[in-house]
Amino acid sequence: LDRILADDYMAGHSDGRVTTKAQAIAELKSGDYLVTSEVLTDYKVHVYGDTAVFLGHYTEKSTTKGKDTSGESQSTDTWLKIAGHWKCVASNGSKVEQK
Repeated sequence: LDRILADDYMAGHSDGRVTTKAQAIAELKSGDYLVTSEVLTDYKVHVYGDTAVFLGHYTEKSTTKGKDTSGESQSTDTWLKIAGHWKCVASNGSKVEQK
């Protein structure tokens, strides 16, 4: 993540939290957020010069601080080509309600 996230990366979450690159990496390293499986089932990518927008639907098995947070989600990620390398600058995720 350190390599692919831009230094000023920010992410919006379904629960209203906003996290930075440092917070996202720290959360994973601490084990507070643990993903045991993640399956991407549908995605689209649109590239506009040095900018790309990714929209993906995925199902994950995960826990956050020991609580089951598994389910289906959708994520929109914005990528920029910075100094010749693609970096994710922003992400926004939302849970998909089950019918």
